[in-house]
Amino acid sequence: MSSSQANTATTDLFAAARSYDQSINWDARLGREIPVIREVLGDPGDGGVVDAGCGTGHQALALAQAGYNVVGADMSEQMLAIARDRAASDEEDRIQFVQTPYAALREKVGPDHDGLYCLGNALAAAGTREAVVEAIGQFGQCLRSGGKLFVQILNFKPMCEEVPCVRGPRVSRSDGIEYVSVREFHRDGERLQVTNISLWHEDNGWCKRVNSGYLYPIMPEEMRTLLEENQFVVHHFWGGYDRLPFEVSTSVDLIVVATRR
Repeated sequence: MSSSQANTATTDLFAAARSYDQSINWDARLGREIPVIREVLGDPGDGGVVDAGCGTGHQALALAQAGYNVVGADMSEQMLAIARDRAASDEEDRIQFVQTPYAALREKVGPDHDGLYCLGNALAAAGTREAVVEAIGQFGQCLRSGGKLFVQILNFKPMCEEVPCVRGPRVSRSDGIEYVSVREFHRDGERLQVTNISLWHEDNGWCKRVNSGYLYPIMPEEMRTLLEENQFVVHHFWGGYDRLPFEVSTSVDLIVVATRR
């Protein structure tokens, strides 16, 4: 194992931009996500869409290339720096990126957008129930009446009961290097601690990186209640991007499609 990188770690999985990118097979992920998101959002409109928790900007760029005006918002300046570089290198002028917590989302991105999406546990990464409640309220304030909301998180209910709870392995490639990652989830009070372990091989041997963060495990009925309390009409609870109905005992994901009243 490489002595220089074997024990490299950060306490914040959701701010470690390059290691986050390296742990995901983006071609496969975007192939699942973008067609469904476009179907839900409908044709590009004048109001544009918000990518809440945009990370390194992959989805925002894909939608901008499809003709949508996109505002990407994230707390991590590391994530946004990569997102801005990606958009600039693609000469894409339909995107802007802003650094903001969910609590100031409406102030930073403005109201009356046609759609808002929040993917990959970005909502759960708010970390506490109070922060999730605040985020959903802000989502509503960013949308016009009739605006579409698309949220994807994990199906946390079985995960909270599974000990140990390990997901993966996931295999991805970046700059010619193959990365193998697994994630371990551990209940810590009302939160889940998630630890991502990535392994890869370089000329001087095997390397390891460990990143951790916290999620608030939003339960299905809690999600429905919070949305309805914030003037959303819920249309679909899906268990994945295949659009099959959500099943609490078997679904991997919880995907919610709703409209702002």
